[in-house]
Amino acid sequence: MDRMLRDKRVIALFVLPCLLLFALVIPIPLCMAFGLSFTKWDLIGQMRFVKLMNYTRLFTADAVFRRSIGNTVVYLLYSILMQLPLAYFLALILSGRRKLNKFFQNAYYVPVALSASAVSMMFYFVYHADIGVLNGIIRLFFPDFHWAWLAEESTAMLAVCVKVAWQFVGYHMILYIAGITSIPSDLFEAAKVDGANAWQTVCYITTPLMKPMFRVSLILITTSSLKSFDSVYVMTGGGPMHATEVMASWMYAQAFHGMKYGYGAAIGVVLFVLCVVASLVEGRLLRSDV
Repeated sequence: MDRMLRDKRVIALFVLPCLLLFALVIPIPLCMAFGLSFTKWDLIGQMRFVKLMNYTRLFTADAVFRRSIGNTVVYLLYSILMQLPLAYFLALILSGRRKLNKFFQNAYYVPVALSASAVSMMFYFVYHADIGVLNGIIRLFFPDFHWAWLAEESTAMLAVCVKVAWQFVGYHMILYIAGITSIPSDLFEAAKVDGANAWQTVCYITTPLMKPMFRVSLILITTSSLKSFDSVYVMTGGGPMHATEVMASWMYAQAFHGMKYGYGAAIGVVLFVLCVVASLVEGRLLRSDV
């Protein structure tokens, strides 16, 4: 049995089904999308090769696409600022061995397991101008208050990002708790003996040693934010006046609503390149020898 498992041909035979499945899901569709981005096709008529016309139009004639890039960056910044500090704060509080810590860890993690579309629909009604819980609470103090959070350009993107932070802050909290608990306890005991208080321990021991986890968390939140679609689509549909239109939602609108599959594929290729570049840049900037 051991001899068979050391045989490279046997290993290749076991790995081949996984490689084929992976190829069908990732590389092959990616290559097809890249090829489709150089064409003009509405799924019904004949596909025409248009060279770089789709990419030229993206960056010269499509004002909504350029705005979607800005909205995507804003979405990313909001997500980082809302999720990562709060997740780290919760991890510091709940990383001990107190009895209720496990309960609160599970409670904060539960939203991660819920459907993003279902949570988006729930927050849609939370923000509703007439029957929303948020406006209802504010009216307890200001009876004449009325604000359509998702229908105003000034608050729509912020409202969407609050929903995303509420759902996924528990995910990053669990990552940070795992990182904190992996730090050798000898370091904390030595710091305590040297007279370091809790704040100094966090600043000079926990935070520096958590840098690899920060890098992982930041890359995950960057890639998920750049390709975010479901929250925007369910809560605002990209409105009002494209104020929440992100690259993924504009790609969907062009490909499936406008029947411009080549153009939509070009947006998808640009989005893929941005995700890869952002991940590489963040990985280099946060490179750690710890």
